[in-house]
Amino acid sequence: MRCELMMVWLGVALTWSQRLPTRDEQLFRLQAKNAGTNQWNTKVLPDGMEVRNFLFEDVTKTYYFFVEDEGSPVLIVVEPCDTEIEWKVTLHEVTETVSPDGSGHTEQMEDPGRRGPSRTGSVVGRFSGHEVMSYLNPASQRAMYRVQVTSRGADTLFGMYATTTPDSDKPYPEVPGDPKVNTSDVGKSEATLSWKPSPTETKFHLPVKYCIAVSRARNLKTLCAVDSRRSGGDDMPMPSPPFKFGFDFDFKSFGFKRRGKKGRKRDKIVFPDDKAMAPLENVIFECVGDKKAYTLGGLQPGTQYYYDVFVVNTLTNRSSAYTGGMLETKQHKRRTRLKDGKVTAASVKRSKGQAYTIKVEDTQLPLQLTVQSCTGEVSVKISREGDVVAKEPHVSSLWNLVLTNLTEGEYQVAVSSKRKRSSAFKIFSTTNPAKYPYAQMPSDTKIKQFEKLTTCDSATIAWLVNDERSKYCLYKAVVSKKVFRRKSTKENSCESPRTRKKDEKVICRHHRPGSVDRSVMIERISGLKPGTRYKFDVYVQKHRGETGQALKYRSVFVKTKRRC
Repeated sequence: MRCELMMVWLGVALTWSQRLPTRDEQLFRLQAKNAGTNQWNTKVLPDGMEVRNFLFEDVTKTYYFFVEDEGSPVLIVVEPCDTEIEWKVTLHEVTETVSPDGSGHTEQMEDPGRRGPSRTGSVVGRFSGHEVMSYLNPASQRAMYRVQVTSRGADTLFGMYATTTPDSDKPYPEVPGDPKVNTSDVGKSEATLSWKPSPTETKFHLPVKYCIAVSRARNLKTLCAVDSRRSGGDDMPMPSPPFKFGFDFDFKSFGFKRRGKKGRKRDKIVFPDDKAMAPLENVIFECVGDKKAYTLGGLQPGTQYYYDVFVVNTLTNRSSAYTGGMLETKQHKRRTRLKDGKVTAASVKRSKGQAYTIKVEDTQLPLQLTVQSCTGEVSVKISREGDVVAKEPHVSSLWNLVLTNLTEGEYQVAVSSKRKRSSAFKIFSTTNPAKYPYAQMPSDTKIKQFEKLTTCDSATIAWLVNDERSKYCLYKAVVSKKVFRRKSTKENSCESPRTRKKDEKVICRHHRPGSVDRSVMIERISGLKPGTRYKFDVYVQKHRGETGQALKYRSVFVKTKRRC
């Protein structure tokens, strides 16, 4: 390393003694013409031009960048490809000797070895990652920058760019202040990506294009990583055997092996095994011109995809990455076959619906379908071979449908919800009306309170009844002042007497058609506490009792008097 630095110091001193201006264009064209030689032989980064090199795993390479004019800005960019890269920037200041007469003017030394970068430098930046990383010094002194680059995890390509005129070069296209890529309309096989335009296009009016990369493994932070993943490493260029050109080439540091018999000076260069390269990976990649939205197609249902968007300056072919993300396509809905005469309980939410099938064999019998919403509104759609037969977008209580003129085969029933939170429901189907599990409900399901008959220890209420044989059960519960004031609670409308506490039960009464009380049932509840707030609930079931499904009346809230 000491010998190498001495050679670099010698070259720099010779250069600085000529006082060249920052990035002389003739010199720049010469560097560009000989870029391949520069990067392998002199290890000097040309000013204002991107170079690509190869790194072997855990082998550090060192490069140098020279700043000739005091106060020049310095930008150094490293672009990893397919593995994590660590790199460090060390600043070596220029040492100058003051003239012996004390005038303060620097001497024009005849001995170039007495003038150049200091041997000991200071570390000004450390970086590590998979994304494009940059070091910026807004105003640098005349110095030499030493850049040490190491690959962690695998052999890989990488790109480097250094310049003293970043403001005029604008080497990489800019991403907007909000670089996030948004997703919408995510389905089973499609998803739409959208992003904000690059300031390089809108502000500086330079030609750009946008490219999209989608992978099932991980996000790809650079276009170089995309190319590497798509090629699987087979097309990854290997470094050409370098010439010495003033440096003693270290085969070991470049990953080559020496092979030769003793006494022979010739070395045989053996390239690394291709098996060390990255495995082939299925990456979707497409450039979409100046579009700011794109719909991905051909995706697999129920699969995670990592997406990235890049903006590319078409004049320089350099790119910058937006902030990518991950999406998951929707799964195929698993359809559950509804059994004739059986009630099925389930739940849905905005991102997940439920699908059912009903097999029709006897087309002469009508099909009864019932959906009961328990918590939150749901929507129902019935279809046959893709054609919608019936639908109801707002089911908030009990919804019944009778289908006639049926076709033999399967009918599909889809239940969905627009709520973010889960919505519970029950679904039932049958071709036998005698199996219908619900009792009839009157048109008015309100429970009436007789305020004048309310005392300190009793209350009288009444409710309408149906004209079929049914069972009515009355329950009471003490409620808080807040609930009593609101006169409502967040309840499951599908709850049944089975879910209530035993001490909340007041009475159960059977009603038969033709009874003396006819269409109204009145109940006086005694044994209440003075000045207490109560909530009374009435449940109705078919005469089969516990085997039937209970329907609930609207709750009534009663407060007993404080004094008797």
